[in-house]
Amino acid sequence: MGSPETLHIAIIGGGIGGLALAVALSKSPYHNSIMVDIYEAAAEIAEIGAGIAMLPRTWEIMKILGLSTDLTGHLAHTPNTEPSIVFKFRKSDQCEGVAIKDLVMSGGMMTFHRADVQRVFLKHLGPNCRVHLSRRLVSFTESENKIQLNFGDNSRASCDLIVGADGVNSAVRKSLLRRLSPISEDLKISIEPSWSGIVVYRGLVSSELLAQHLPGHRALKNPMMYCGKNKHLVVYPVSQGRLINVAAFASQPGGEGTVFSGATVADVSNEELMTVYKGWEDEVQALLKCIEKPSRWAVHALSPLKIYASGQVALIGDAAHAMTPHQGSGAGQAIEDSYILSSVIIGALHTRAPITRTTEVYSSIRQPFGNGVLSASRNQGMLYEMTAPGFEHIQEGDSTVPFSRLSDMVAKVAEGWKWAWTTSIEGDRKRALAML
Repeated sequence: MGSPETLHIAIIGGGIGGLALAVALSKSPYHNSIMVDIYEAAAEIAEIGAGIAMLPRTWEIMKILGLSTDLTGHLAHTPNTEPSIVFKFRKSDQCEGVAIKDLVMSGGMMTFHRADVQRVFLKHLGPNCRVHLSRRLVSFTESENKIQLNFGDNSRASCDLIVGADGVNSAVRKSLLRRLSPISEDLKISIEPSWSGIVVYRGLVSSELLAQHLPGHRALKNPMMYCGKNKHLVVYPVSQGRLINVAAFASQPGGEGTVFSGATVADVSNEELMTVYKGWEDEVQALLKCIEKPSRWAVHALSPLKIYASGQVALIGDAAHAMTPHQGSGAGQAIEDSYILSSVIIGALHTRAPITRTTEVYSSIRQPFGNGVLSASRNQGMLYEMTAPGFEHIQEGDSTVPFSRLSDMVAKVAEGWKWAWTTSIEGDRKRALAML
């Protein structure tokens, strides 16, 4: 990058994307030429207990980075390439649910407790990585060669490259796009996230407790997709099957793009949760009754960004493409961002390409792909909740929906999601390196 001196990289945010980037840079042959500082606003790096899915395209990166062995220790079964059930689909918004179809893909889907993934990432951080806690970024300024970081505790730091991995409400994104919006007016729409019209009730259920409530419950052994009008539940085992992750979605028709009234995240009563899914089939009722302390999250998303980076600033993960979680790809896309960005940083150290070229290449590769997944995820949620074209006249609890229409819904889900099983990140990495 024009100089053999140490490259200082500041990663704002210690979530999945930020840690993945730090790990990838730690394992670089140029790690002695890179100093990574992770600035986390919280007092500790800890995630709310929730599940995380990894699909084969993301799992490929875990293998390349040498993380797959440690991660496999948190799975009930060793991953393989055999055809496996991704989800068992049911129409469940009625007293007697209907089995629709099993979505089967080669390699299936790996599911984890998010905290387990973070612990593995932290274990693999190299000596060139430093973690700073309770450091909330307030602003940053760019000079010709350096970036100055200003934090809420009045401390300061400097770096050569700042990477915003600070989530849907990213301070880095807001600062970057506000600076660029006078040049490109259409960037303004992506500065702030907007409500997707969706809330999700999250909880973890003890497998032992669920088995007591309803012996032989399908979710004890299989990932489940319970579908209904304007609502659906994503359910799968984590922590070697000891826990069941539950994400129960409820959409407000016409709510997308409006302002959510209330706390973005709130603890709620089990009674509220049961009321939302009143009338759904028994196995859904049994599952929800086992959630002792559910939390309700208002799902916010971004309008697709025109750029993911500019100058000495790059965005990854939700900071770049906060999306609805309907393709289980939010964390996976953050990891892909991190892998491509680390690859071009390392490649630029070899070719002595400037930082500005590095961020330009990163954005050109990741922006169209990440935005594509953002849009596909939104569309997939409409299929789960029977609000896609062709389902307009269906009401909640309608037991007369033709089975062929339900089966076609699952087929469309498979078609819109197959990229995660049939494509490889390596092609993108090679294209990126060729552009330096």
